[in-house]
Amino acid sequence: MIRKILAVFMVLAMLATCALAETYEGTGNGKNGELRVAVTVEDGKITAVEVLEHKDDAGISDPAIEKVPAAIVEHQSVAVDAATGATMTSNGIIEAVTNALTGAGLDIANYSAAVETAKSTEVIEETADIVVVGGGAAGMMAAMTAAEAGVDVLVIEKGATIGVANGWSCGGPMACNTSIQAEEGVTVTEEMLFNDLTDDAYLTSDSRLLRRVLARTGKAIDLQDSIGLDLYLRADNYGAGYRSRHGYNVSKPERGPIVTSAYEKLGGRLMTETAGQTLIVEDGKVVGITAVRGDGATVNIRAKAVLLATGGYLGNPEIIKEHWGDITVNPLGNTLSTGDAIRMGQEVGAMLEESSFAMISNEFGGSNQKGGGWQRSNGAMTIGIYGGLIVDGNGERFFNEYYMANQPLSVGGEAVLRAGKFYTVVDQAYVDAVASVGMFEYLGSPGDWYVGTMTAKGVVLDTLQADLDKAVEQGWAVKADTIEECAAFFGMEKLAETVERYNGYCAAGYDEEFFKNPTFLTAVDEGPFYVVEYEPSAWGTLGGLRTDSELRVLNSSLEPIEGLYAAGVDAGSLYCQPYYQVEGTAVGLAFGSGILAAETMMADIAE
Repeated sequence: MIRKILAVFMVLAMLATCALAETYEGTGNGKNGELRVAVTVEDGKITAVEVLEHKDDAGISDPAIEKVPAAIVEHQSVAVDAATGATMTSNGIIEAVTNALTGAGLDIANYSAAVETAKSTEVIEETADIVVVGGGAAGMMAAMTAAEAGVDVLVIEKGATIGVANGWSCGGPMACNTSIQAEEGVTVTEEMLFNDLTDDAYLTSDSRLLRRVLARTGKAIDLQDSIGLDLYLRADNYGAGYRSRHGYNVSKPERGPIVTSAYEKLGGRLMTETAGQTLIVEDGKVVGITAVRGDGATVNIRAKAVLLATGGYLGNPEIIKEHWGDITVNPLGNTLSTGDAIRMGQEVGAMLEESSFAMISNEFGGSNQKGGGWQRSNGAMTIGIYGGLIVDGNGERFFNEYYMANQPLSVGGEAVLRAGKFYTVVDQAYVDAVASVGMFEYLGSPGDWYVGTMTAKGVVLDTLQADLDKAVEQGWAVKADTIEECAAFFGMEKLAETVERYNGYCAAGYDEEFFKNPTFLTAVDEGPFYVVEYEPSAWGTLGGLRTDSELRVLNSSLEPIEGLYAAGVDAGSLYCQPYYQVEGTAVGLAFGSGILAAETMMADIAE
């Protein structure tokens, strides 16, 4: 009898224990929108975290999905480190777990203890002929070129793989004189690109450098195609008049491993999760770099030449604020690029090319952190670039909105950077039209809107009403029966008079203020009305170190710093403000500059 009673108690205890295990779901914002997790808690302890759904790029987000949930379970804390190269996915997972726990009524303070991880004190000594800092487009092109020539090359990359770099996850590079163009019977010469880019830059970029880099873009494309990246020739979406941009048939997650494998087969060495910290200088010459590995170990690398190709500063809000003020620029590209080349270069006396500081702006729409980032999370982001009424925080127009419809990547993006935030003002008739027939058709299918013909024709935003309603709920848009009510929500003193004046321009078919193309003068006069708030967003940054025409970094006396080189967007003398209007130029020039940098370094160290 006693045994039976004990057995009953044991079963009841087991059932009670099982009853303590509960699974809660929560959501957070990843890079490309909402992600969802399931968190299992048993007897107050987190026993499992599973990412159920996300929209972030495979390959780049994988380290976060693999490591962050495991770390939360191991440490019983949401105060864990982000996975290297997948910060936005990591933060989204942490946010989702936090929301799951708090939504279940649990005290998040019990799951927020600081996490201390042991750091290695090891000091590693390495040598190489050339050390390349950054495994993106410029860095790997330089490394492969030098390794193929038999030079001892070591690449250090801050990310867990080179795949986190913008160069291996973007839409594709501009180039001229490629085998792919020749196969399709397409002619794109160095002269064509040089003239257009020089016109864009107004000679603020180094013409000799630009010419030399363009001459190597074709070789860069052919090299990539030969190792299996399988490129193709893209359409001329932005009216350049020729097809210079190439795309990849290989998916983003596959590109990094293909390049890494090809490089290592050439004898090149690669150290990932290793960030350059300080240049080693002796007698005024750069003779290497000190880096820090992800586990804390110090790596001292002695080299005959150091190439800085760290990809800009999109992940460094302080540099952005220094040049554009206290604004938010939502990153769409690699946030591991934190201006390391700029910092290290300046520490040894390098000069900046100030005229090159610019953004490669988001050409698909606006963005807002309240809405989860950019248009992949909410279609209401898209109407920020269709050339309608755009105002600043005071409710006033500040530029010709046609530039946002026709040149959003460069000129339009530059305008909204100056404003800090921008707001699109539309009425219900506009929303209904875009959601039923599309913006291009609503504007009368204008043949002179080339970009619209290529990118907006036939595009119907059938979820726009629901997306706007969600934006209103999240607080980055307002819907009201009067413009005055919309203005009050955002504190815009001038909005009502701006709309009245703008509607007068629309009725007259003539923009007296900024002389906008009449096609884009669409009245805002049928309530309810909407005002949508946007923050600037960017794929990457421009602006970096001044170099000579062969990519040697210069000091303030315009003399080369021996042993130090820069390529890609860290080579400020190669770029301009605003960004070039030929799409794919940033990465195309990065590839070409990698080859030029390798040639220059090899010649210098051979002397």
